Amino acid sequence: MKIYTKTGDKGHTSFYDGTRALKCVINFDVVGEVDELSSRIGMLCALVSDEDICIILRGIQATLQDINSHIATVDKLKYSLPKLESSIVTNLETAIDAMEKVNPKLTKFILPGVMQTDAQAHLCRTQTRKVERRIIELYDSHENMVPDIVLQYVNRLSDFFFVLARWLCAVKNVSEYFA
Repeated sequence: MKIYTKTGDKGHTSFYDGTRALKCVINFDVVGEVDELSSRIGMLCALVSDEDICIILRGIQATLQDINSHIATVDKLKYSLPKLESSIVTNLETAIDAMEKVNPKLTKFILPGVMQTDAQAHLCRTQTRKVERRIIELYDSHENMVPDIVLQYVNRLSDFFFVLARWLCAVKNVSEYFA
């Protein structure tokens, strides 16, 4: 099977359920932003030596794929989409709470980029915020495209990456930069 189909050569593409639309509709923008976030997470995983953190990061990537399947499906009754359970949020909260036990008290604004790993975690955080803004825009215009749990998840996910960036510095005993 060839990777190129030529069906998008005039600016249209298909949702998961076969519905055709312009490539510039917000759904595809969100899918692209989520894909970029997943790529940034992959880079972070490649940089991090902690296997437990990589397992968490790969789980986040899998959840993002599930979220994208919801966003890229117009006729949700036609397909069996992955169920997005509340545990995806509580798992992030558990990880955040565990890392915060190691992190020093936050007293100033942080400047990202002490090491490659914390810099990449901050890039994941900022990309997550971008994803969140686009998902909220999609939710506001097409509520049925985005399950409520997704809004909670992406909000918590940016917190996770902020805390992770700090934790990566703390476990290496590297001082963060402050404004």
